[in-house]
Amino acid sequence: MELDIGLMDMGKAEFYVTEGGFAGLKYEGVDYPHIVLRRSLPIQEPMKYISVADHENKEIGIIRAVEEMEGEQRAIVVNELDNRYYAPDVLEVLSVKDKLGYVYMEMRVKNKNGKEYAKNCAIKDVNRNIRMLSDHELIIFDVDGNRYIVADLFKLDKLSLKRLDPYLF
Repeated sequence: MELDIGLMDMGKAEFYVTEGGFAGLKYEGVDYPHIVLRRSLPIQEPMKYISVADHENKEIGIIRAVEEMEGEQRAIVVNELDNRYYAPDVLEVLSVKDKLGYVYMEMRVKNKNGKEYAKNCAIKDVNRNIRMLSDHELIIFDVDGNRYIVADLFKLDKLSLKRLDPYLF
């Protein structure tokens, strides 16, 4: 028995960008001028099984793998996912302050384009929003819904580790 999870026929899909900058989709004769893309497996398989929904959050279908797409179609989907899943790599933790139920962090991060910069964020409920993904990988969620990835805790400098240590559970 084969399970139907609603995989899209990419030969019938045409992704586009609207004048307002939204990602749109023409699929099986229907025009969806504002779509939302979500990763089904954001950590393990970030470019596979991408849910495509209309602006009312009704699922249109699932993209099996972005790598199977070509050219501009692929670029539109990747750009939309990059915008939705802002997740720079943490290179250094510059400061951590605990204040009124929030943890404020200043970090040096690197985005997917390789640009390094300082980033400030606020984290509420550190027990839920600073999580170990494995014995050496960490993810941090801020109050704005952004994600920050520490790919390898053991590659951070000692001071960064010392600053993070009280929040590692």
